[in-house]
Amino acid sequence: MELISHYKIFHNKRFVVEYHEGVGTLEEVKTFKIKEANDPSYSPDFDLLMDIRKVTIKGIKNDVKEYIEFANSHQGISGHRKLAVITNTPRQVIFFAFLNMFKMKLPQIMKIFSSVEAALLWLGEPISLEDMDSCLNNLKDKAKSYL
Repeated sequence: MELISHYKIFHNKRFVVEYHEGVGTLEEVKTFKIKEANDPSYSPDFDLLMDIRKVTIKGIKNDVKEYIEFANSHQGISGHRKLAVITNTPRQVIFFAFLNMFKMKLPQIMKIFSSVEAALLWLGEPISLEDMDSCLNNLKDKAKSYL
C-alpha cells in the first residue's frame, strides 16, 4: 500500500492539518511536501498538526538525515513554526524522535503526541476539537477514496 497524504490549510488561523495513511517512503513524503509548499495558501510558518497514526514507516536514521537535507534545500518546506505529530506506534515515535534530535538545522519546534487533544492544547488551540475531528474525518474520507 502506498502512502496517501492529504492536507487542509486554515489560512486565517495560520494552521495546517496533514493526514497520512499507508506505507511511507521518503520519496513519497518529499513529493507530498513539494505539492503542499506549492499551494498558494500554504506558508512554512503556519503551525502544523501531522496525523501519522495510520502510517507504517520503513526507514529510520538514514531517512531522517536525508529528509532534513531535503527540507533545508527546498525553500518553503519548513519555517518558524510548531509541529505537533500524532503517533501511536513505537516506530513512529522513534522516527520523529530522531528527526527532533537531528533537526538543529530546521527552524521549527516539534513535539510528539499520542492524542489530538494534547497536540491542540500545545499548539494553542488554533481550532476546536470538534473542528479538528471533522477535518481529520474529511481527510480520512479522501484517503479512502484513493484505496
